[in-house]
Order: sequence, then C-alpha cells, then structure tokens
Amino acid sequence: MVSRALTVCALVAGLGLTACNDDDESVAQPTQQNIVQLAQGNANLSTLVAAVQKADLVTTLSGTTQLTVFAPTNDAFSQLPAPFNNAQNITAITNTADIATLRNILLYHVTAGDVKAADLRAQAYTTQAAAPNNNIYVSKPAAGGVFINGNTRVTTADVDASNGVVHVIDRVLMPPSQSIAQIVTARASASTNPEFTLLLQALQRPAAAPILTAAASQTGNVTVFAPTDAAFRALLGNAQLSSVSDADLTAILSRHVIGTGRVFSTDLAPGTVATLGGNVTIAAAGTGFTVRGASGTAANITAANILATNGVVHVIDQVIRPN
Repeated sequence: MVSRALTVCALVAGLGLTACNDDDESVAQPTQQNIVQLAQGNANLSTLVAAVQKADLVTTLSGTTQLTVFAPTNDAFSQLPAPFNNAQNITAITNTADIATLRNILLYHVTAGDVKAADLRAQAYTTQAAAPNNNIYVSKPAAGGVFINGNTRVTTADVDASNGVVHVIDRVLMPPSQSIAQIVTARASASTNPEFTLLLQALQRPAAAPILTAAASQTGNVTVFAPTDAAFRALLGNAQLSSVSDADLTAILSRHVIGTGRVFSTDLAPGTVATLGGNVTIAAAGTGFTVRGASGTAANITAANILATNGVVHVIDQVIRPN
C-alpha cells in the first residue's frame, strides 16, 4: 500500500502537479470495542453474552454511557442452579419471571462510571439493580487483589472498552433478599439438615430483643458471627439453653455482633475487633481466620460472607465466650 502511494506521488510530481504530503498515507486506528463486543470476543464470557441478550441489555451495555461491569466467567455461571447455569439453558428461558430475575442479577454487576481497579475503594458501590438491596461491597485486603461481597475475586482487571471498563470475576454476584434474622430463621426451619436452631431460640428470648431487632432491621448494617447448633451444644454440655441466665445470654450474644458495618472475611486482619459486648480477637488460621472471646476455644469461620440485606453472616464452630 505504501509503495503504491509513493508511485502515485511520483507520477503526480512528474506531471508537474502539487506533490503528495506524507500525512496522506495515514494508518487507520482500530475502533475500540464496547462492553458487549468485548464479551462477545471472549470465549470464557459466552454465558454472560447469552444472559445479556436474554435480558435485553445489549443496548444498555453498548451505549455511550460510561459503565463499570463486573463480568462473571462461564465457570462462575456454572455454580448457579438451572436455568441460569449455562448459555444453552439461559437462551431457552421463556418464563418472564426468570427473565426479570436474570436482568436484575446482571444489573447488580453494573455500576456507573469508568472505575479502574486501582481506583476502587473498600466501600459500598450502588449498582443498577433494583433498590433497596443494590449495593455491592468492595474489599482490598493487605495481601492484594480486589474482592466483591467477600467471596468474589476480580481475576482480570481493567479491560478497557469504548464505554467503560470490564473486571472479570470468578463468581456471579447475587443481590441479597433476606435479613440476618430471616437467614437464621430459614436455616433453622429447613426440612433437611436444619441449622441455627439454638441460635434462633437464644435470639427469641425476651432478654435478647435488642439484638434480634438489630438482626431483623432492614436499615441495619451489622456483622454477625453465627454459632452452629454443635457450637452451642459444646458450650452447654448436658444443660439446656433455658438454664442460661438472661444476663449471661445477652453477654454471649452481644459478643457475636459487630455493630459498625459489614465486615467481610477479606476485611479481617489479626488483632482485636469491637463487638456490642466487647472486643474479640481475630487470628490468622491457614487461609482463614479464627475469632476468640475472653476465654474458651477459638472459633473457626466455617462459612464466610453470607450477604444479607442488613449485613453479613459468618458461620462459626464455637460460641464466643465473654468471660
């Protein structure tokens, strides 16, 4: 192409006409792809593309408005139940309620503006999902990386698009639908493998009303370390929960609640953390953490970052003792 242009210029000069300018032979710059086009070009995001098409969000994610999208991989979608677990099943959805659910899940991955990973702060970000439960929570642990809602990791950051930026993630983000109290109640009343039955009994005692109120408030923002039934049995021995005095029960339960916000496992670090009933000690244990009160065995966090509408729950295997 360049040699042809030089030949033409030589011919023009030979005819006594004005010579060609070097700038006439410019190299066309490739047009930057938008968010949807980027996803379409990545085989690991084919399920996301199918979901965006089914939820009628192609236009939204292809426009000129600057957006930040957290993009789940195919493996991330495969962790969900059908029909949301792969591209084929998503494409086959006809139920309007399922489509509406899918659309809200996808919008829960979209925030306003072009926010690079380095500019993300350890704070809440409002997404385009339906309010009021449309915040996602970013953690940036000292060990490095970016995490969303505690369990979801950004695996590839800062994929630039013409209308924003894409961060690839390893889980699908799910908007919370239950308060902490509702999570405890639902698990305690499960038909198979019920859990938290003793915790629920404890919370239902009149003396524990303030703590239950905090766990049930839709406007709250708390962190709860939730002991399993086995943890309570280890504390009680052969005694019944009813034998624990109101004062002791309140002291125990208060030591399990951080009242100052959502503290995800990715926000924890060795040291002390203030609860409603005094400090607890956080210690590293392998890839996780333990929580210990004034005495007794340190509790392992066995299931972390259960997101609620009013906070977050960490399941623990020992009751935290106040004294």
